Amino acid sequence: MVADPAESVVTAPLPVNETAGCPTLDGARILLAEDGADNQRLISALLRKAGAEVTIADNGQAAVETAIAARNRGRPFDVILMDMQMPLVDGYAATAQLRRSGHTGTIIALTANAMAEDREKCLRAGCDDYLAKPVARATLLRTVAKHLSPAGVDSEA
Repeated sequence: MVADPAESVVTAPLPVNETAGCPTLDGARILLAEDGADNQRLISALLRKAGAEVTIADNGQAAVETAIAARNRGRPFDVILMDMQMPLVDGYAATAQLRRSGHTGTIIALTANAMAEDREKCLRAGCDDYLAKPVARATLLRTVAKHLSPAGVDSEA
């Protein structure tokens, strides 16, 4: 209990403008492998608003097939965002399949597991980077942008 009610007043921090300084992803081709409909809508909207072309795969098997088909057509994805917990084939197995098939492009793990050992497990599975969900817009865009070639990305928003 507080003796003086004035002591219990907590002021909220000022809102941070998370969009300031966010890179654009103009023309980037991104495969979002994510089984959650809400995450699909949110993440793809953030990426599209930044200028990316987004294709969605709702499980690991579909992600592998979509990525290999794009590569075989001569239009590989610039980045694959891979949810690590998906049905049919999880992100760990899908990443391993892609690497065995010769995929050398960037794969960024998306996972609700945020412990250091989870990050290491994703990297050992063949991912190039790691994002813990829920992911902030600025963090998502900066992480994707750092894996794109400088010629394909405007890093000033």
